[in-house]
Amino acid sequence: MRSSALRLAALAVAGVVGSSVGGCGKNKAGDGASSATASHASGTPQTIAVLDAWRGAGLTPVGFAALNPPPYVATYCERGTVAGVEALVCEYADDGALDRGQQQLKDEHERTGVHTGVTMRTKRTLLSIVDREQRDPNGKTINQLVQAFRKL
Repeated sequence: MRSSALRLAALAVAGVVGSSVGGCGKNKAGDGASSATASHASGTPQTIAVLDAWRGAGLTPVGFAALNPPPYVATYCERGTVAGVEALVCEYADDGALDRGQQQLKDEHERTGVHTGVTMRTKRTLLSIVDREQRDPNGKTINQLVQAFRKL
């Protein structure tokens, strides 16, 4: 179990490093601004709306932080946990990038042996939930996360 978590962490780092080589400057604001709001995708639920929906459902998102550069060809991504379950929320500028990013994420989950996980989208916002540590054995937290996300 621990070795698969380490492998996933290594793949995540490799993905971030790889995307910074191939897409240098691609997702940054044109004026060189570094504010997080400048890099959000428009026309889709933003990460803050997802986190607020979860809070409204009685959940407590913890440690969510922007990933820079964003992985999975996204415009903006944040990763954190909710009740010990890992969650990734990514925003995309267009459907083509979202399709590619979703496939990359599913391929990574398959390579790393994720057994309990959900990947879904609302508009051009992608949600990935993974329970690597088996902290949600009955799926209650995952179900709450999904239901709140679907309402966006």
